[in-house]
Amino acid sequence: MSIVQLQAHRGVECEYPQNTMVSFRAAAEQGYERIELDPRITKDGQFVVLHDIKINSTARNPDGSRIEKELLISDLTYAEASEYDYGIRFSPEFRGERLPLFRDVLSFAAEKGISLKIDNKLFEMKPEERYAFYGVIRETGARVVISCITEEHADEVNARLPEGEVSFDGLCDPDTLKRLNAVFGRDRLTVWLPIDRKRAEWAPIGWFATPEKAAAILPYAKLGIWAIADVESFHRACRLYHPDAAETSGEVKPSDIEEY
Repeated sequence: MSIVQLQAHRGVECEYPQNTMVSFRAAAEQGYERIELDPRITKDGQFVVLHDIKINSTARNPDGSRIEKELLISDLTYAEASEYDYGIRFSPEFRGERLPLFRDVLSFAAEKGISLKIDNKLFEMKPEERYAFYGVIRETGARVVISCITEEHADEVNARLPEGEVSFDGLCDPDTLKRLNAVFGRDRLTVWLPIDRKRAEWAPIGWFATPEKAAAILPYAKLGIWAIADVESFHRACRLYHPDAAETSGEVKPSDIEEY
């Protein structure tokens, strides 16, 4: 019998504005053990939490109107980015939600005893920026899992965060599994497979979960599945793949699931 760890994608994004502190607080309150988030860096070198390279998809002017000019987060200082509202687009009740600093989210996670899965957008940063990023993690002592799509990325994480975990999101053949396991062991390694083609329509067909792929992964790594849209899909995936972790946008709550 196993208990599957539930991971909240960008916080509880089906009920709260994604990648915001209110969404992360909701995830902690609802009992999620891990939060997935997206790292970006501002013009003045501040690490923030934001999915897109532009702020336009989630940010609005303080009055709720659209931002007409396209604004790259890398072209804005943190103070400039903070002039916009990151909650009102989702609902007026979240007016005033600010762009989170990554350091603040790390401190929050450490305080709540939950871990953070950091999207592989980290590797779009320059090497010196990534090394500073790892330094912030070490300073806070928060538990993190870094998403990697190449073995080189995984090796970098191991060198900079020797106690950190890796979530491998790339296509994974038997030799890759063996090499990663030799470095991380099973406890520090999770391999993720998509199951929902509506939510991962961009993914190559050969990447999607099958019972055979899951069985091949489990001796070498923990298995994660994404994205879980409802409780029925969760239980079906558990029967088919026997995962250790599952990601949801908030449609499946920790209170919904039981041992299987």
